Amino acid sequence: MADKSAPYDVVVIGGGITGAGVARDCAMRGLKTLVLEKSEPGRATTAASTHLIHGGLRYLLYDRLTTHATCWDSGHILRLAGPMLRRLPIIWPVYGGHAHGLETVETLLEEYDPFQAMKGGKPHLRLSRQAMLDQLPGLAPEGLLGGICFDEWWVDPVGLVAKNLASAKRHGAVLQNHAGVTALLRRVGRVEGVIAGGEEIRARLVVNASGPWIGRTAGLAGIQIPLRLRQGTHLLYKKKLVPMGLLLEAVDRGRSIFVIPSPEGTLVGPTDIPAPDDPDAARSSKEEVQYLLASVKRYFPNFPQAYDALTLGIRPILGQAGDEKLLSREFEVFDHARRDAVAGLLTIGGGKMSDFRLMAEATTDEACRLLGRQEPCRTHEETLEGAPIHDIPHYHLPYAGLKAFLKKHPRLRHLHALSHLGLAYAKHWSRRRMKPGEEITTASDLLAYYSQ
Repeated sequence: MADKSAPYDVVVIGGGITGAGVARDCAMRGLKTLVLEKSEPGRATTAASTHLIHGGLRYLLYDRLTTHATCWDSGHILRLAGPMLRRLPIIWPVYGGHAHGLETVETLLEEYDPFQAMKGGKPHLRLSRQAMLDQLPGLAPEGLLGGICFDEWWVDPVGLVAKNLASAKRHGAVLQNHAGVTALLRRVGRVEGVIAGGEEIRARLVVNASGPWIGRTAGLAGIQIPLRLRQGTHLLYKKKLVPMGLLLEAVDRGRSIFVIPSPEGTLVGPTDIPAPDDPDAARSSKEEVQYLLASVKRYFPNFPQAYDALTLGIRPILGQAGDEKLLSREFEVFDHARRDAVAGLLTIGGGKMSDFRLMAEATTDEACRLLGRQEPCRTHEETLEGAPIHDIPHYHLPYAGLKAFLKKHPRLRHLHALSHLGLAYAKHWSRRRMKPGEEITTASDLLAYYSQ
């Protein structure tokens, strides 16, 4: 039995977006909650993201249900953090000889459109070659066929963490910065708290929400969590270099990179390469920088070579077999009492910023179950400022049984995604033969569409 005299119901290890979301959910359900962050909240993995609340367009190629679930939760994030989010149109230029032709790319976006509706996105647009050249000065004209435009939501990730923690504190949570956890307080078969900053802190339950460090944290209890850490480097320019976002086929033709304009400047990236087992040992390489510059210069020959800074983040991808380009970004909550016979400890692993609220809900559901509490999740019913959210659209999450089955069978998960795209491609060509699709032919029409 958990010690009911412990000063906290829950201690959350990690003050990134995952830990902040868990803390908010726990506090809103009346759990006495402490968040421990080893440095400054949101300044590690979260800050090094591409700054997008997005549905995961590329997952439609191999993990359709993750796209579905992420778009579903992104809609909730839009409603609870709306003032922080900015709609960002993103253009995908298509050239002859690219890995994906214009009809293939548009088919992918046609499949994305219904999921976009879940998060307030607009249906995609098909752009003429001239509209592309008018909107994107400096874009290489040779071989350009046209493009597709869709939208995602830009956010300041550190600000999003801060707002979640502020909401958690209004509901009674406590935050300690510069309080790295060095040990877990253990009794036979149970975790009873942590040691942070040389202080013993007892809790009925410890939640390991330390992102790419979850393996190290679990190791303090003698537990192993298989991870396939991947590192992503961005180039940061302090100037806004493009009028809209871009999604570009990388120089190796196997991946894509973003070019993201924002009030902070321009981000180019990310890369996607294996990271060291120790996230603190990761460093951006010259090869990554050259890869990003070569990729963007395929499209913009005069794009500045001199960037202002690099950002580096580690993706906390759960261990799984298969090609690194097909790794699932879904998350999992580990109850270590069931999994490892170590009670009093939960770990939330995987996922990404775009479904942090859903990750927190699943984690807090488990926490309430273990603590004998019955309070339901309310994080989707209240903004980060504390205002009630009304008129929540009703969309279904993916069927849990199918999601669990495909998680165990990644090849079938891939085939499931491809079967949907194959059928969509056939329908796309049939429609275009019967009635050619419309396309935007001027930059002014493109801007008007996204200003509505």
